[in-house]
Amino acid sequence: MPPHLHNPYANPQGTWVRGSLHGHCCEHSACASVPLAESVRQYRDLGAGFVALTDHDVVTDLSALRAQYPELILLHGFEYSTRENVLFIGPEVEPLYRLPLEQALAAATDLLTVVCHPRPYASGREYWSLAKLAALGAWPDGVEVYNGHYGHPTALALGRWPFYAPFWDELLSAGHRLWGFANDDFHDPEDFGNAFNMVLVEERTPAAVVAAAKAGRCYASTGLLLHEVAVRDEEISVQTAQPCTGRFLGPGGAPLSQGEGTRFTYRAGEEAYVRFEAEGEAGRLFLQPMFRQPA
Repeated sequence: MPPHLHNPYANPQGTWVRGSLHGHCCEHSACASVPLAESVRQYRDLGAGFVALTDHDVVTDLSALRAQYPELILLHGFEYSTRENVLFIGPEVEPLYRLPLEQALAAATDLLTVVCHPRPYASGREYWSLAKLAALGAWPDGVEVYNGHYGHPTALALGRWPFYAPFWDELLSAGHRLWGFANDDFHDPEDFGNAFNMVLVEERTPAAVVAAAKAGRCYASTGLLLHEVAVRDEEISVQTAQPCTGRFLGPGGAPLSQGEGTRFTYRAGEEAYVRFEAEGEAGRLFLQPMFRQPA
């Protein structure tokens, strides 16, 4: 049988929950200005369903806040920072930052691992590259396609850059299957809520959030929301919750189809992968790629 598209959203049962997988508190990250308790309270007020704390090379204890905010799914984690940065996230996380990054990734098979802000400067100078990632020996689960800490007016004025979808396409086109994530990477009050992930979970637990994100049952957003996505006989249909310009993209980031509105369709050909992204007044949206695989 000919190869078919793998749709990570094929089984839509469950609950969509919103949250960020990258953030810091001033108690444990010198670059942050917001206390831990205040940051978690702000996420509760935003209506987030989950939050990961990823302080630099330390696992911040969230046990007291888990008891205080039982309605929030709080994930432990850290940002590996002694080299180009990678997030390690799970229900519970060991101090793998004490290991070389190659060994830490190899030991993190049960954790969610995400490459941070891979091209963070408007100047275009290199941070993460395909060659650097390939040299690690163990690939992470995903890569940030948008980082809100680098995208607000103050950050842009300082020369930071938040948008990394072209690098994602470079990795995908080289045959590496990584999911895309958007995080506000909160450090300061200006960061909160300007980028997030919607994750489709079977139950509201830390383990379920990590499992769904590792399986690609999620999408990245800066405000634009998904209503529905389906694949029937190789035709991909996407409906967004708000009007936007939507694009289907293939290897190399090549445009396959573009339209305006809330409904978009594309009949896949022989592309190794197809992904959908959109932008409108509500913000950006990035769906996970659909890869060709044997039937």
